[in-house]
Amino acid sequence: MDAKSRERLTLRSLAVGTAMVVLINVGAPYSLYHLHSSDWAIGYLPLSVVFFFFVLVVANLVLRRLAPIAALARSELMVIFVMALVGASIPTWGTASYLVSLIAAPFSHQATPENQWAEYLHPHLKEWLAPNDETALRWFYLGLPKGEAVPWHAWAGPLAWWTAFLFALFVLCHCTVVAFRRQWAQHERLSFALMEVPLHMVEEPGPGRCLPPFLRQRLFWVGFALPVFIVLWNAVSYFDPPFPTIPTNWGMATVGAGFPPFALHVNFALIGFTFFIHREVAFSIWFFVVLSMVEEGILNRLGYTIPDRECYTLGMPAIGWQSFGAMCVLVGTIAWMARRHLAAIVKGAFARKPAPEEADEMMSYRALVVSALLSLAFIVFFLRRSGLSYPVVGVFFAAVMVLYLGVTRIVMEGGLLFVRGPLIAQTFTNFALGTEAVGHAGATSLGLHYSWAHELKGFFMAASAHGARLTEAAPRLRRKMTWVILYAGLLALVVSTLFTVWMAYRWGAIRFEGWIFGRGSSIGYDEVLRHMRNPHGPDAPRLTWLGIGAAAMALLTLLRYRFAWWPIHPIGLPVAICSYPINFFVLSFFLGWASKALIISIGGVRAYARAKFFFLGIILGFFTACGASFLIDLIWFPGQGHPLYGY
Repeated sequence: MDAKSRERLTLRSLAVGTAMVVLINVGAPYSLYHLHSSDWAIGYLPLSVVFFFFVLVVANLVLRRLAPIAALARSELMVIFVMALVGASIPTWGTASYLVSLIAAPFSHQATPENQWAEYLHPHLKEWLAPNDETALRWFYLGLPKGEAVPWHAWAGPLAWWTAFLFALFVLCHCTVVAFRRQWAQHERLSFALMEVPLHMVEEPGPGRCLPPFLRQRLFWVGFALPVFIVLWNAVSYFDPPFPTIPTNWGMATVGAGFPPFALHVNFALIGFTFFIHREVAFSIWFFVVLSMVEEGILNRLGYTIPDRECYTLGMPAIGWQSFGAMCVLVGTIAWMARRHLAAIVKGAFARKPAPEEADEMMSYRALVVSALLSLAFIVFFLRRSGLSYPVVGVFFAAVMVLYLGVTRIVMEGGLLFVRGPLIAQTFTNFALGTEAVGHAGATSLGLHYSWAHELKGFFMAASAHGARLTEAAPRLRRKMTWVILYAGLLALVVSTLFTVWMAYRWGAIRFEGWIFGRGSSIGYDEVLRHMRNPHGPDAPRLTWLGIGAAAMALLTLLRYRFAWWPIHPIGLPVAICSYPINFFVLSFFLGWASKALIISIGGVRAYARAKFFFLGIILGFFTACGASFLIDLIWFPGQGHPLYGY
């Protein structure tokens, strides 16, 4: 049976994929909040997805040897991987934990006489969006008394509303991905560097072979052994702290007073993925990090400052707003480049007969447009009912989609495991419109929406886009993959949310260490109060820097597309800020870029074709070693943990 004839959606692939989604969405919060080990779900290619999928691939190779007829086909492995990737975009830093922590906070012990939440926020909070049972919330933070049951009644209403809203958001995000898929994958041929790993792992061994091509390469095993040896060597220090370790992090460095610091940190996976992206893109990322560092240092030396810096704004406010202006132009360019295809989608949605190219899409044009409009209508309805006026809904949600689409494009083209938007939609809305236009009810609602519009450490649209990319290798599955992606997202949301609530009642959320159930659960409401207590109009300095960033991005984009000799790719400008997390990984970006440039300059394309297996080995070796470290924590160090993956 040839590969194409085996491209079908099978019940067992859905069953294994479902098990993987459940495992990740139970294991991720358990690892983060109870074991305090590596985060299973952070980033755009999470540890849990690669580690468990690699284990599955190895087990499938053994099964192929012992019982070939029972082994999973390539297309089945792809379905499982996509489900795991989409499912891992939801727990902990994705959506679920933030949702639980943010909606639990307003009526809990965190509302104190000092912060005046009761006076400023409670009159405007919609009770159908947040549990307000005092006893249920006390047990949530302190743990369930012996003999008591989890008070699900206090959570049922709010979680039902939020689940409906988030699923509508998932549908809209997926429709956006479907609309741009052809442009990204076939016309612009983006690198999708993060998908190099699964595409190699699902390759079939071929006639008379036991191993897929990448496992038969000696350079792969050399690269694989390097991070495995370093991580497992260092793991000895878990048991014997004085044991000498091999350092991969030498702390922070700076070029001078007033200049932001950057980390001397080596991340093997990032070095590997940087090797698979275009050299000009890799150069753009570290070049703009250096440029932003110089810019911020000069502004600090000159004493320039913008007051009222908000959380989640990367770098100093001037740099963050400059980068957001660049991202707005990036998204505008994305839409402009795809304008003919987008127009064909709208036209095809109302045509009597489907266009010939529709058969090659993940959704019919009519289903795409209708689904997008219905989900958008429900999103607007939900945001309006939560307390936002229609103009604020328009500005806020437009900023959300700019961030979603912009970061998704940067992840696909730049191969970034970890990246955040330069600021969040709430910050843009408050300072672009001013407090009077937003209003107290609107500001309170924006604080509540920190539960889903926050850091962008991993989110559904990027996972959906990568899933769409994998359908290029299995086109007969493309139409069915839409249902697979949406099913995995909804399943992950339900499982992760319910399990996180259960965990809080089991051990007490107040014992969860870290940002999400700590400062992260109150920061949004504190920002709301700051705007209420200090009213202001539209912020001219911030909007000026936004305009500067937009103009710079427009100029760089024009030079990029008009002059073939122009060496600087503009993609780094929106996110390559010398601030967390990019400054933590800039050395790895540079090493990956320098390695590729050196190999190609010495050995040409042939050397690159051979060397890619070494870097693929580095990636899989690092993920495997981090998975082994997690298992050590699980068995010998529960509650202590040694997190290796994340930032």
